[in-house]
Amino acid sequence: MTNAIALDESSEEFKTIKQNWDKKSKAATLETLPDFLKELSERYNHDYGTICHAVAIGATAAAWAMNKSDQGGITGFQAGAIMWEFIRNWNYSSNKTGLKIVDYDNFLYPQYQDQFEKTLSASTWESIKEEAVKNIYEADNEYSKYLKNLNQYKIDIALFVEKYPDYTDNKKHYDHLGCGTSDEWDAEIKKKEDGFEFAPEKPFCPVNDTSPSYKHWVSIVDGVVPFGYVVTE
Repeated sequence: MTNAIALDESSEEFKTIKQNWDKKSKAATLETLPDFLKELSERYNHDYGTICHAVAIGATAAAWAMNKSDQGGITGFQAGAIMWEFIRNWNYSSNKTGLKIVDYDNFLYPQYQDQFEKTLSASTWESIKEEAVKNIYEADNEYSKYLKNLNQYKIDIALFVEKYPDYTDNKKHYDHLGCGTSDEWDAEIKKKEDGFEFAPEKPFCPVNDTSPSYKHWVSIVDGVVPFGYVVTE
């Protein structure tokens, strides 16, 4: 962007800029918010880290602005609900069994001992068991598909070896590239463009009843609470 200020997250200059953003964020209104968001997104050339700060501050600015509207004035309890809505929608939309934030500042106060005990509510434990059942069901289905695909692969690779007897000695030449240098990827693309016949790809073996995760799910379904936790009523 022309005339944009280049930012470096590790610089002292950025610390000062971020402090200014924080002040503007808390002071934002519905009227000033669009210009502030434009400033965050267009005035600077962000690096990998500074863009994270800008997005987060833009989001909190929107919250402050809405709270200053006629329907604002949220309570502390509502603020907590808003925080969880953002966390779930932004980064944990697939979570099914619950989330927890631990405030380690409370380690300083003995009355908060219960917050650091390894306990699960009965409802959370039931949710975890339900998800374990679903995981087992999905894993069993995926493994059944894998076995069918594996049988087909054995047929296909046998036919391929008949057609290309040198396959065993030249697997790298016939197999799809898994990882490689830029030159190797260019060569792979060229092969595809030229209509090169690659060897059939062996299917990847998914989670099954020999996998640690699968055994863990079975243990949960059987009622074994993992990681030293205790279920409370």
